[in-house]
Amino acid sequence: MKLNSISSGLIIAMVCCLLSLDGTAQSSRTSYFMKTSYARTSLNAALRPDQSYIGIPFMSNIYLDARTNTFNLNNLTFPLDGERVTFMHAQIPVEKVMENISDNNYVTANIGLSIFSAGFFRGDSYWSFDLGVRTDGDANVPKSVFELLKVGFKENETVTHDLSDLSLDQNAFIEISATHSRVFLNNSLTVGARAKLLLGLSYIDLDAKSLSITAGNEFWTAKSRVKLKGAGPGIYAYYSDSDYNPERRNFDGFHYGSFNIPGYGMGLDVGGVYDLKDVPVGFLQKLKVSYALNDIGFISWTKSNVVQLSSQETEVTVSPHNYTIIGGNTSINDIFNNAVDDIRQAINLHEDASPGGYTTSLRANMNVGLEYEVWKDKMTAGFLYSTKFGKYITTNEFTFSANYMPKSWLATSFSYSAAYSAFNTFGLAVHIAPARGLNFFLASDYTIFKISPQFLPTSSNALNFQIGLSVPFGGKRR
Repeated sequence: MKLNSISSGLIIAMVCCLLSLDGTAQSSRTSYFMKTSYARTSLNAALRPDQSYIGIPFMSNIYLDARTNTFNLNNLTFPLDGERVTFMHAQIPVEKVMENISDNNYVTANIGLSIFSAGFFRGDSYWSFDLGVRTDGDANVPKSVFELLKVGFKENETVTHDLSDLSLDQNAFIEISATHSRVFLNNSLTVGARAKLLLGLSYIDLDAKSLSITAGNEFWTAKSRVKLKGAGPGIYAYYSDSDYNPERRNFDGFHYGSFNIPGYGMGLDVGGVYDLKDVPVGFLQKLKVSYALNDIGFISWTKSNVVQLSSQETEVTVSPHNYTIIGGNTSINDIFNNAVDDIRQAINLHEDASPGGYTTSLRANMNVGLEYEVWKDKMTAGFLYSTKFGKYITTNEFTFSANYMPKSWLATSFSYSAAYSAFNTFGLAVHIAPARGLNFFLASDYTIFKISPQFLPTSSNALNFQIGLSVPFGGKRR
């Protein structure tokens, strides 16, 4: 099996961004204050549902979440004569393309699938068990990449573009976890912890510490200091003949050998919820505060399943694709496929001596919550601060929510996330949770309301989606 890691990884990350797809926890932040939700335990190990459950295999929690900064389809496609064209179209001015592109344009994307899950109460204790697959990815694309593509080719002069800080960090692993929480202090304090066994599947880390490209009318000259690490079952580097130099062979991706588990690790989540119901100050008695620190852990990748490449600090000259586009039919994916292919050959990666095994840390994340009861057993108002610590990118979000439970079997939440919504999107969650039968959960932190005539979410910087099915058992807990 072949994986063209640089091209595929960057294109996947960019496409996620372009389609406006964080946090590594596998639950919508909108559901954090919904007491019927069993999935919210992944945001804070001390949060419990109000009933025991068994998840429907492969359907108990499907989760997709991604965020960008200002990097979306409005930045890269533009209306022209009744259609949308890419930023490379000759009639789109350079100034219009560059004005909304940040110096660093990132996307952080996460996907989670629960294979099996179950949770139950025993006295004051709550236990849950989960088996699932997760993949997390971060990518950063400097503004200079777009400058290179849009303005890099000039007839009578050469221009140097600094592409340093181009990065990609992506991993996939199986997670087997057990969660336990208990109440203390007359039911005022709930403390929980989740222990996790991690089975690493794959890992890619591309870091351009130094990368500059001098673009002329018909050539690129590149100077680079780039490292690429990869881990996977029996992984090894694959090379192909250079498109530009018959005497050179270029790194073209990774091949995998026979399947095995290339990495093993452990993780820990801890959390607490404190109900101020017994404090002497009246208006504070309706307040709950919560804190969680998740994904404290690591994965160690074994030597036989690790490969490392680096670029030699020499100049490499290539004759790149022509990116001038007159018509409007060429896609963003075509442009980036060509660009990444040229950049890949210019970087000129070659395999280092065996690096041995190495250890990577998980993307730790933190949640701090405040919940205030507005209408007893019916409505609360919530505020949640979330941060995710990535290797190259740290993201923050502030979520405000109104949580309404009109019936014991129906819970709803309406939220607004301040950092990425920009008043273009709002969060919604619905949990149909009868005491018997089938429970259904649907949530999104960034619901898409505004689309283009071509039905594209051009203005959204984030997308979050979660769906789950479960079967409850035991009685409801108050």
